[in-house]
Amino acid sequence: MSENNMHVSVYSLGKTLYEGTVASATLPAEDGVIGILPHHVPLMTALKSGQMAVHTETGEQTFSIAGGFAYTDGKYLVVLAD
Repeated sequence: MSENNMHVSVYSLGKTLYEGTVASATLPAEDGVIGILPHHVPLMTALKSGQMAVHTETGEQTFSIAGGFAYTDGKYLVVLAD
């Protein structure tokens, strides 16, 4: 994993929806859509219903979620989604 990427894990009800290295992610937080980049300050946030996306060197992958939680420390992003 390079310094310009972070590892993302997206879990939903006992299954892994996504596991991989990304350049950025976009999440539907309670206060609006937020972007997460590598080296982001530590953050834990509630998620609302909407589209989340992970952006890789080869493109974008989106997921519809019905809420959940996300945590990042700048190197890793973990999303627990409904």
